[in-house]
Amino acid sequence: MNKPTLIYAYDPLCGWCFGFHPVMERLARRFDYDLNIKVMAGGLAIGENIQSVSEGFGYIPQASKQVESVTGVKFGRNFYLLAEEGSYLYNSEPSCIAQNVVNELSPEHSLQFAGMMQNALFKDGKSLNEWSTFEELMGGLSINTTVAKELFESDRIKQKTYNTFEWCKENGASAFPTLLINIGEETGAISRGYRPFDTIESHLHHIINNFKKLHS
Repeated sequence: MNKPTLIYAYDPLCGWCFGFHPVMERLARRFDYDLNIKVMAGGLAIGENIQSVSEGFGYIPQASKQVESVTGVKFGRNFYLLAEEGSYLYNSEPSCIAQNVVNELSPEHSLQFAGMMQNALFKDGKSLNEWSTFEELMGGLSINTTVAKELFESDRIKQKTYNTFEWCKENGASAFPTLLINIGEETGAISRGYRPFDTIESHLHHIINNFKKLHS
């Protein structure tokens, strides 16, 4: 019996996704035996939306405080300094490509790597525009960084990343975080934006129970 797949559409530059990541980790543990987990990087700041913080994302410090109050996560001092200085370029392409590199080379680490990238930016204030940041994180997961860099720089992974952006848009994941469930040929969104663990856990519990009844 094939298990349903829970698809986590997120963006490494999304503060609400940073707030949601602990929920996502709990869901992955809770439904370890009942669901496959797939991480898809959705492309928050691409094309015309690639701008410096001061140009297009000046609301971030205030919005980050709201994320903290709702979710309980804490953004680091270095991130606040980065956001307030304003010149950091918000460009989702490099980090989304890095996510797809890990999805290919070490899919069992996909969710963990998503959290590591967000900690690097939102806690430590590191750049998600530099290969060196991804290299350090991937090295910590024992991923061959020479192979990873070749893939990171390839046209194929860039095209795959933009195909993923399109897939997310077409399947109702145009804002992040979004959770979708895939069963057979059907894929549908079950949650958009931040939701607490208990709300999503209850929803998934019903979906899984119904799935098991139909396939028992």
